[in-house]
Amino acid sequence: MEENTGFLKERKASKKRTRKFFFVILLIVGVNVILFFALGWYERFASEKELDNAVEALYKAQREDYARALADTYGGKTPQETLRMYIDAVEKGDYELASKYFIGTKQEGELRSFNGVSKEGLEKYKSFLREALNDPGSYSEDKKGFVLLNPVLIDFKQYPNGIWKIIEI
Repeated sequence: MEENTGFLKERKASKKRTRKFFFVILLIVGVNVILFFALGWYERFASEKELDNAVEALYKAQREDYARALADTYGGKTPQETLRMYIDAVEKGDYELASKYFIGTKQEGELRSFNGVSKEGLEKYKSFLREALNDPGSYSEDKKGFVLLNPVLIDFKQYPNGIWKIIEI
């Protein structure tokens, strides 16, 4: 019977070790599952936060662009008036003023475009611009865009303050 008692004690101890082993395995698996879901939640949260920051930066840039557009007073009440003002500035050789009739992002490029232009090239350019004033042009569907096509393409945009700016020539 003593043998039996030793065997039973050994068996109980073995069962206890087996239960402890399975409990530890279960605990490890449970912790890993929790970590897996927590990591997924954190990545989703971080992605959403990054997206929120990007959207906020875009809104901020749009508000700043809108404020700059409202403050910009260079341009006419019609696309043709803006073109006339631009031509006048070019004819006077005031290229800095001429560049201000373009939308904000194009002004520096327009100013640089006059560097190194020959007198003949400039005269031909002004001739094309004067001829463009005879083109009736056409408005976009929302009436905030306007385009002249002959003899060169001239694209205009209406700013929020009602003035017209040149997008490209």
